[in-house]
Amino acid sequence: MKTLDEINRLSAEDLERISLDKSIPVPKELSARVQAAVDRKDDREPVHLSARKYGASVFAVAAAISLFALGAVLLNRERAPKDTFDDPYLAYAEVEKAFAKISSTVAYGASKITDSEQTLDKYSYWK
Repeated sequence: MKTLDEINRLSAEDLERISLDKSIPVPKELSARVQAAVDRKDDREPVHLSARKYGASVFAVAAAISLFALGAVLLNRERAPKDTFDDPYLAYAEVEKAFAKISSTVAYGASKITDSEQTLDKYSYWK
């Protein structure tokens, strides 16, 4: 008897050849057992969203949301700004550095606006 892995590795041609091989004995009760299994399946009422499956999925979603919220709270604690400047000169230097970055960003934006105006003037858009 072949294992499931061996069967999965067989090609379609090999499976067809094996199915047509009459030397392999097939139990006489196999057809009746297959039909009984199909009949049992037909008798069952289809269950699309049973309470058990629905409850498990709701639980899984709730667990995922709570883990996400917990992670967000823990990460937010680590990222919260801390007042660590004991030296006022060092604090002033950091403020100057921040203002310099803001200034350079605004200057870059203003240069792009000037370039755009020159391009629009070139095509007589404003006139």
